[in-house]
Amino acid sequence: RSMNILSRLLKAGAQSGSIMMVSDILTQTNLDNKDRSNLDLERTLRWGLCGLVLHGPYFLITFSKIDKYWGPVKSFPNVLKKTVAAQLTVFPGYLVLLFGFIGVLEGLNTPKDIGDKIHRRGLEAFGAGCVFWPVANTVNFKFIPSGYRVPYLAACQLPWNSFLSWRNG
Repeated sequence: RSMNILSRLLKAGAQSGSIMMVSDILTQTNLDNKDRSNLDLERTLRWGLCGLVLHGPYFLITFSKIDKYWGPVKSFPNVLKKTVAAQLTVFPGYLVLLFGFIGVLEGLNTPKDIGDKIHRRGLEAFGAGCVFWPVANTVNFKFIPSGYRVPYLAACQLPWNSFLSWRNG
């Protein structure tokens, strides 16, 4: 059982890390207008590490808990409850962890600097996420089988992480 959980966590992390790296490369080449030879590979690796150790495992665990609490029923009222729960509990916690982790990886080393980054970037991302994620999560909880949620979310992460990478950069 513990190997199965570890395997699922590693798979979720690998999927998310890969997508987050691709998102950052797309951001650097398309939004930041960098030539491929001038990519900030350390930045790309930071985003990949965030996907590997944070995004994939975090959403695998939290969405499993949401499914366990509200069950597999895909009626619209149940889907709406899951979507609201994810938006108001799971998403804010993730943003705090993400921008704190990114801040540490970028070399911020005081609680004040990390807190400032979380506050500045987290509020902005939460506002934008209130437009993007309710739609994505409604589709997620209504149509996507639980075993495919992390790949689905990773696919949604492509444009979302491009936004986060662009705003963070």
